[in-house]
Order: sequence, then structure tokens, then C-alpha cells
Amino acid sequence: MTNETQVLVALILWLFLFGWIGMRRGYTAELWLLLITVITWILLQEQGDVLVRLANFAGKFIALVQAGGLTAETEEAVRIVAEAPNVITEDNRQGFLFLVWALIVLITFIATSSTRLVKPKPNNRFLSFLIGAVNGLVFAALLLPVLNNLLETITLPQDSALEGLLIVIGRFWMLLADSLAGAWSWVLTWPAGAWLLLITALLVLIAWPLRGSAAGKK
Repeated sequence: MTNETQVLVALILWLFLFGWIGMRRGYTAELWLLLITVITWILLQEQGDVLVRLANFAGKFIALVQAGGLTAETEEAVRIVAEAPNVITEDNRQGFLFLVWALIVLITFIATSSTRLVKPKPNNRFLSFLIGAVNGLVFAALLLPVLNNLLETITLPQDSALEGLLIVIGRFWMLLADSLAGAWSWVLTWPAGAWLLLITALLVLIAWPLRGSAAGKK
């Protein structure tokens, strides 16, 4: 089997998986996911600097709060803000924008899976499968280059397919663990106000489904 044939078979399996997910979710949810995925990707690539500036502004504000600059003299506060490093630089700009896009897509997927937000309609299975497959094609085009950057750093053994599979899985697991550890270390530097906002947001997210369940029982 040639490499082209293997790629074709893998792509067909990928599209069938997304098509099946589309049939499960319905064409309305899949269409919303497709539109938001593509539009946010384009906007972040074209206008991402706006979000970068906002993130850096927020980072400088947090640095100001941590240094007690809110109660300091104006000149001291200006100095603190000026000396605070940018949170988002050219080195991590693309990673930051990709993370924002991924979060938007994840939230959209969860939201459109809720029948309270996306009203279920008579399901056209073929249309749902088709839009789901298109989503799969879009995600393949957007995610495969990112995954390829990681796979290029992995040296696979030529004599053991199982060992190669375990190496790839282990590498992904280590990447996830390192990312979570880094994120947790960063979160620990947050001031008390940021923790209060985070806890409030978590409580709202927990209470919202419970509110819907309670309303449904009445």
C-alpha cells in the first residue's frame, strides 16, 4: 500500500468519524460549529493583535495590582506598568491565539450540544453527516500542521509498531502533563482578586446546569 493510499484511507476514516458525530448532534449544531470555527480562525489570524494587546494590558494590570500600584503615587504606578514585561510576545503569539481559538471551539461544541441553546429540529441524517464531514476536513486542515510539528520531534523505532505507538502516546501524555503543570504554576501567581473571579466563574458554571435541571422538574 502506497503512502498516498494510506493517507486516503486515514482521511476517509477521519471524515466518517466526524460525519457520525454530525449525525449524532444534528445539522444545526454542526453548522454553528463550522461557522464559528472558520470565522474565529480567520479573525484571530487577521486581527489577533487586538487580542494580544488586551492580554498584555491585562498582564500589566495584574503586575500593577501585585506590586501595590493601585495605592501608589501616579509616577510609581506608571513605572510599574512600564517595567512589567509583556505576557504575549512574538515567540508565544501564535500559541496564544491558537489556545484562544481552541477554547472558543470547545465552548462552541459544548454549547451547541445543549438542546437548551440549540433547539433540536427534525434531523436530516445525510445533511448532518455531510456537514460533520466538512467539519472534519476543516479540523484536519487546521490541526494536522500543529500535530505534525510535535511528531517531527519524535524518533520512532523501525522494528516495533507497538513500541512506536506507545512512544507517541507517552509523548502526548508528557506534553499534556507539562502544559498543565506550567499552567498551574502560572495560576499560582495570580492575585487574590483573580482567584475570586475564577471561583465565581466556576460556581456559575456549576450552578447553571443545576438551575436548568431544577426548572425542568417543575
